[in-house]
Amino acid sequence: MKINFLKHPAAFIILALCAAPACAETLTLSECIATAMARNPNLTAYSERVAASRAGIGQAAAGGNLQMSAGSSYNRFGTGLTGDNNSGSYSTNIRAEQSISDWGRRKARVAGAKLSTEAAEADLEAQRESLIQEVCSAYYGLNRATRENEVAITRHENYEKRLKWARSFYEVGTKPKIEVTKAEADLASSKLAVVRSESSIEQLRARLANAMGEPGRMIKEVKDELDFEEWNVPLDEAIRRSQENRPELEAKKKRVEAAKKDLTVQMKGLSPSVSASAGYGFGGDSPFERGEWSAGLSLSVPIIDGGLTKSNIEHSEANLRAAEAELSALSNNITLEVRQAWEALRESKEALVSSLEAERSAKATLDLAQGRYEAGVGDSLEISNAVDSYASASANRILALYNCKAAQIDLEKAMGGLNYGK
Repeated sequence: MKINFLKHPAAFIILALCAAPACAETLTLSECIATAMARNPNLTAYSERVAASRAGIGQAAAGGNLQMSAGSSYNRFGTGLTGDNNSGSYSTNIRAEQSISDWGRRKARVAGAKLSTEAAEADLEAQRESLIQEVCSAYYGLNRATRENEVAITRHENYEKRLKWARSFYEVGTKPKIEVTKAEADLASSKLAVVRSESSIEQLRARLANAMGEPGRMIKEVKDELDFEEWNVPLDEAIRRSQENRPELEAKKKRVEAAKKDLTVQMKGLSPSVSASAGYGFGGDSPFERGEWSAGLSLSVPIIDGGLTKSNIEHSEANLRAAEAELSALSNNITLEVRQAWEALRESKEALVSSLEAERSAKATLDLAQGRYEAGVGDSLEISNAVDSYASASANRILALYNCKAAQIDLEKAMGGLNYGK
């Protein structure tokens, strides 16, 4: 069963805590994803942007809420240069003000802030999916590099056997010296391939640790999950789901709606506003000598603002058109992304079938060549070609298997709702 890490964030923490003490143990893909969800700083940054957007809702609504203030002052004054005739005055007041109506401006601002928050939440989900894709890519890449290292080691061992046979035949005089020299050169070349594959493993371990948010973590072993699972989805269905599920597209849609709300706000720039106020103050020669209250209702009607409202409307209209164009462009790009990923997956499946057949044929050829050489009837070129062909066929099969996984992940990501982890 697969866990939807996007819908169950508590699973991130639980699995991460379970996985953290087990640095030397074999990590699974779900554990790596859980750790990344809990500790990757990029995800934390997006989460804080959502929190900031939520605070913006309160900021937009604050102007329509009750406002209260209090103040106190003391002034001293006198006459004459010597200041003999002087006195002091106290003043203390409390004032409350409440907006009654601003003709919908505040309501539109709050709605726009909520839409911006929803867009930020969609951005967070998109970042989660991108992070899952990166972890999967590094994880399966490490599986691939580990298998390729095994192929390189097997190739090296085959050349060691070939060198042993060549020396034996040379010592008894059935093979020339060049057979030994060629075997030694091939063995050295195969050793270099082993070193390179080991370096690739270390680089992918570092990449996986970084994606998990722990760049200094020394990953030793990961479970080999590079297997093939038949997975098909019609192209038109994949495109339809991408238009419905991609969080990036949802974020753009929310920003278009937010731009419309902003335009509504700007179009109300010359609208009147009504507010009520009340206050009480006391003071005099002593702090509480006398007191007085006040209450009022005010109406403000802008008449001319020097063209500010007109410019604000034009600015908002341009922003709205830009947001709509970006939405359309993103929709087109997502469709292209789905079509390319879908075709890549189809191609990878066919390549995997071909690579499996090629590997079987290369293995049979290698067995035959080794048998002939061990019997003393084969030559160095024949067995060198057989060893290299089998190693190449095995590497191609591993690559095809990895490409199937990578293409499936890419297509799931392109469709939206990437869901990995067991």
